[in-house]
Amino acid sequence: MSNQNDMNTSNLQGLLQALAHNLAEYETSHLSLQERLQSLERELHDRQAIIDRFAIVSETDTRGVITYANSKFCEVSRYSVEELVGKPHNIVRHPDMPKEAFKNLWDTIKAGKIWQGEVKNRRKDGSHYWVLATVGPLLDADGHPYRYVSMRVEITRQKDLEEQLRQERDLLAEEIRQNLMLAASLQQALMPPLEKETPAISLPYFALLRPLQEVSGDFFWMHEDKGRLLLFVGDSVGHGVVGGLISTLFLQELRHLVQEKGLWSPEILAEELDTRLGQLFRRHLPVSLTVDGTLLMIDLRRRKASYLSLRGRGVWAQGGTLTRLDAFPFSFGELLGKAATETSLELEPGDRLYFYTDGVYDQEGGPHGKKWGNKAWMEYLRDLQNLPLPAQKKTLLQTLQSWQGPHAQNDDILIIGIEIP
Repeated sequence: MSNQNDMNTSNLQGLLQALAHNLAEYETSHLSLQERLQSLERELHDRQAIIDRFAIVSETDTRGVITYANSKFCEVSRYSVEELVGKPHNIVRHPDMPKEAFKNLWDTIKAGKIWQGEVKNRRKDGSHYWVLATVGPLLDADGHPYRYVSMRVEITRQKDLEEQLRQERDLLAEEIRQNLMLAASLQQALMPPLEKETPAISLPYFALLRPLQEVSGDFFWMHEDKGRLLLFVGDSVGHGVVGGLISTLFLQELRHLVQEKGLWSPEILAEELDTRLGQLFRRHLPVSLTVDGTLLMIDLRRRKASYLSLRGRGVWAQGGTLTRLDAFPFSFGELLGKAATETSLELEPGDRLYFYTDGVYDQEGGPHGKKWGNKAWMEYLRDLQNLPLPAQKKTLLQTLQSWQGPHAQNDDILIIGIEIP
């Protein structure tokens, strides 16, 4: 009996010792878990603090009603958390935002995908703020959204700077446009009218001028006196302001030589203009100031003409036949004017003379965006002879516009047509 009692006592002591050991291990494990839980809570708090310092965070239910708003959301929107939770998220919607943007957002997140974009919002006080927003769904076990989470970064300063820069660019562009229009008006005041509207010019003519910009590097000048007509058609180096400046300088020199010095010979005028243009500036310029063009003088009583062309482009239409006018292979301003001589023409009533710049046949268009080409241009000019001169300009303009279509204009375009009465 004593042995049995001793055995029971021994077993009980073993059980107690095992229990004590297990309790000690449990207590140690529990303390470790508590420490781990506290560590995780501190980490979560720190992470949340970092996020709240940087990002605007909110959550909504599937109807878009706010269920959570962090402190950054309250700070930026100037609503309290009580004013936000339970309200539709469009409480901060700005009227400037198009409905289509939010439709795209909802279509995306309802499909279980993440949406990102720039959004303009409105604060409680009515002022605006911009955010770069990322919105995505939380999905249930079946893959259906049950909540939406939005994280946003404020980009108001960047967007306001963009708007300020855009306004400054628009003001600068408008200022440049106004200056170009003024320059174009001044240039046009130096040239004859684009249509015959003055008895100062007795010859029927038209001028089709399409600048690449407001100011053109293509230009022309006409002057009639004592039964003689002088015509110059030119294409200066450069476009826009540069081309307009060169053309203005050239026109002033030409007017001076003809109207004040009384020079009418194309040969003498070419030499003078070539020299003056080539020596206009005392400093060497990075780009030579040159002009391609043709000088034509017509004796209206005798119907005789003489012309001199330096890389100019002209055609003489007589009795259905088109003849190209010869041109020397150098330009005004290259100081080679002495090498050029004029050519004479015997004109007849009904003859037509056309002068044009390379912008006409170099214009890209058609279904393949190719250049019109010199050959096609000459064929078109031949067919144009079936129309009276006054109708040709309108037809030319329609044809050019149709050919160009959506393609950008390549160059200044100038076409002059005159008819011998």
